This record gives sequence, structure tokens and C-alpha cells, in this order.
Amino acid sequence: MSPAGGASQAVDPQHPVVSVVVPMRDVGEWVSQTVESLRRQTLEQIEVLLVDDGSSDDTVARAQAAIDGDPRFRILAGEGRGAARARNLGIAEARGDYLAFADGDDIIPADAYRILAGQAASTDAEMVVGNHLVMEPQRLTTRDQSLPIYGEVRTGITIVDEPRFLRDRVCWNRIIRRSSWQSARLAFADARRSNDIQAMTHAYCAFAFDVVPQPVYAYRRRVGSTSMTSSKQQPGPLRDHFTQEIACRDAVRRLRDDALIERYFAGILEFDIWAHGVAAVVDESPEFDEARDLLVELVASAPRASFAALDPVRRLAYGLIARRSWALARAIVTSHEGTIEAFATRDLDAQIAAAVLADREAHTALAVVLRSELIVPMSMPTTPDDEVVRLHALLRDVVGAGIAPAALTRHIRALVDLPAEAPPATLRAAAALAVEAGSLGTSARKLRDVAAAAAHGDLRGAARAVGSVRSHDVTTIVTELRPRHVRLALRRAARRIRR
Repeated sequence: MSPAGGASQAVDPQHPVVSVVVPMRDVGEWVSQTVESLRRQTLEQIEVLLVDDGSSDDTVARAQAAIDGDPRFRILAGEGRGAARARNLGIAEARGDYLAFADGDDIIPADAYRILAGQAASTDAEMVVGNHLVMEPQRLTTRDQSLPIYGEVRTGITIVDEPRFLRDRVCWNRIIRRSSWQSARLAFADARRSNDIQAMTHAYCAFAFDVVPQPVYAYRRRVGSTSMTSSKQQPGPLRDHFTQEIACRDAVRRLRDDALIERYFAGILEFDIWAHGVAAVVDESPEFDEARDLLVELVASAPRASFAALDPVRRLAYGLIARRSWALARAIVTSHEGTIEAFATRDLDAQIAAAVLADREAHTALAVVLRSELIVPMSMPTTPDDEVVRLHALLRDVVGAGIAPAALTRHIRALVDLPAEAPPATLRAAAALAVEAGSLGTSARKLRDVAAAAAHGDLRGAARAVGSVRSHDVTTIVTELRPRHVRLALRRAARRIRR
């Protein structure tokens, strides 16, 4: 074995067990660490295909130096057209029994491919997926801390058995048999954003797979960087992401399993679509029109049951997006001055009717927004009297447009019931009381945070959560809790357990 833990003379680079494809572009600062981690693999029968995607820095020179003549490594010249094409080029050149993928700025633990290939050999698995690490400047976490699906070795499972794997669609924490990849006609989509989610979703739909609990990859989260995997919120990448998500949706639908489809949508509505969709909603420029159209298609195609576990505000936003009520949707997903203007539009009745037509919880979400955007400003001593009167009139209009009284706390109902000619001081005092008393949802969320932290053994987190609970939170729960709230909480808990 070489000093770096690389290949011995007995290793035949013509017959590798695993081919590792590594697209790289302008990662000169980190690529040496990536190469060194690959050379230290305890599975020596690997080949590594480093595909340069048009780097403008010293990436290639640093990679070549780190390779130090190791015959298992090759550097290929890509087209400079993105990571997807670079990966596809590497796959075409691969000779291994299994394919693996890495990015040029990450780290692969020394035993990663030995563990993955060993598991594949023991069960003849077409794909083996492993836990992974997330490296941030101030902390190191594992994926199973946020997605507990990697607790033990699991064999021969399918995506129908465990739909939560559709929340883990990265390409670099797994190996896939190369002949199976070819038979399924898999390829990375030629897209600037999310170019691996379609290929990985198709793989999940095509193969049974094994799972190993050990971390087999260390992903470097470079906040604010130009990393291939850093967030892109521009019109083109957003369009690409939603296009890829629609392809994923279609692949899942072809399995014709209603429970799987519901849980797939529940996952992307809570995480992926929300993370990307906000940018398409907030920016009003025409450049985002195509992304918005794709966003509407995705949201409108989701089965109603997939919205059930979402928080009320998010459900409301999606309802507005599906109906293209962009002004009010924009006000809901962001906290800015436009909220009041959105409530003051002439078609307010129609917007609210559209929002609550198919979702009773939209009432609750609207009540949360009213509190933060209208009632809190009313309660502030610095708000001019005429503005307090205007906000109160707007509050009465919005509630009168169709918000169910049951969605409001008794203090908010009392504020709404005050006559239009009530003195500003009276309105301000009533608003302050409504703010101080809080909402049932906010109070319940505080107590839920305490319970969640305690359940995970996070004593510091529990202490912080306890510190946020005030006496009025307990009072609010005691006075506002109704049987329907308990039933709703139980339904949400049941759905989360199933997910």
C-alpha cells in the first residue's frame, strides 16, 4: 500500500470494483483533500474519474499533484457545461462493477467503499445507500439526526416500504451496480440545478436497495460559496429544479401506489418545494414566470392528504399559489410592508374565498398573519392614531371577508367587534391585549418545542424552549383549546409517524 493508503502493486486498475466519478470545477482549495481521501480508501479496487468541468483556477494542477502517479486515477476534460454532463461523461468511461459519485470539494471516509461494496456483495444488491456527514464551519452532524432512516443495516427494501428515502436524493452516499444503471437507462439530467434528483428518484423506483448505518460521505456545506451544491435562486436554476421535480413526480406516479404518492408530495411540500418556491413567489419579475408556472403545476397536482401535516401558514401559501393569488401568497411567505397592501386589494373577498375553499385550516393561517401584520402594529405606541384606525378597519374587512370566528382568539374577536368609531387609544389597548395573550398555535408550538427537545435528550434546547414559555401561553391553551384542536393534533401526529 502506498503511503497515502492508496493502491498496492497487486491492484489491477482495469478491473475495479467501484468507479468513482468526480466532477470538479474551480475547487482548487479543496480538491487535494478529496483526492487524498479517495487514495486512502481501504477498498483498493477502485478507479477514480476526475472530470474537469472547465475550471478557471488551479483545480487540475492540484488534483494532478495529489494523485501523485496513482494509476487508479484519471483526469478527463469535460465540456464545461455543468456537473450533470461531467458525471455522464465519467459514467461512459467507467469500468467498475459499481458506480459511485463524489464532488470535488468533499471528503470520503476511508472505509466508505469497502462498507458499501461489502454490503452489496453479501446480498447481491443493485444499490446500497449509506448515512452521511454534513460539515459546517461550526458543527458536524449526521444525516440520521434529521432523517432517522439509517439506524441499522436494512436489506432488500423498496421505496414503497420506506418512502422517506425520497427525501434523500443526493447521488454521493451510495453505490449503484453499473449494469443496472445501464439497464434502467439512467442518466443525470442536463440541468443547472438539482440535476441528480431525477436520476436518484428513478433509481429508487427501479431497484430494491440495502442501507448501511455508517457515514459513507462527508458533505462540505460552504455557505455563500460557488460550490456546485450551493443554493441557486435565479430564474433558470429554479426552472430547472421544478422541471426535475415534475419528472420525479411522474416517476413516483408510475408506481401507482397512493400512499407513496401522498408521502412523496408531503415531503417535497414541506422541504424541497418550499425551499425553492419562495424565491419564485417573492420576485414579481417576468423572468420568473416560467418557474411560477411549473411551481403551480407541482402544487396543484398534489393530493389533498399530502398537505395535512403542514403548518397552517404553509398550507395557506400553497393554496394561494395553486390559485395564482400571487399578491396574497407573497404577503404570506414573507414579512414585509406588502402584506397590508395585499389585504387592502379590491378582490379581497375572492382571494380569501379561494384560500379557504379547499382547506379549512386556511382560516387559522390567516389569523396568524393578521396578528403579526395588523394587530401587532396596532398595539405599538409609536403607530399614529390614524394608522391604528386604518388597520382596525382593514382587520374588520379581512375577518368579514370570510375568516371563521373559531380561528380567532377571544381577544382578537373582541378587537374586531369594537366599532369603527372607537377611540384609537381603545383600539390600541385591545390590540395590545390580543398580542400579549398570544394565539393558541403559538402557545402550543412553544410547549411542543419543549417536548421535542426533551424527547431528543437535548437538555439545553429544552431549557431554551422553557424560557420562551410565558404564563399567558398556559392561559391561552386553557381558555382557547377545543376538542377539534385535540383531534387535529392527533391526526397530524399519526401522519408524521407514518411518514
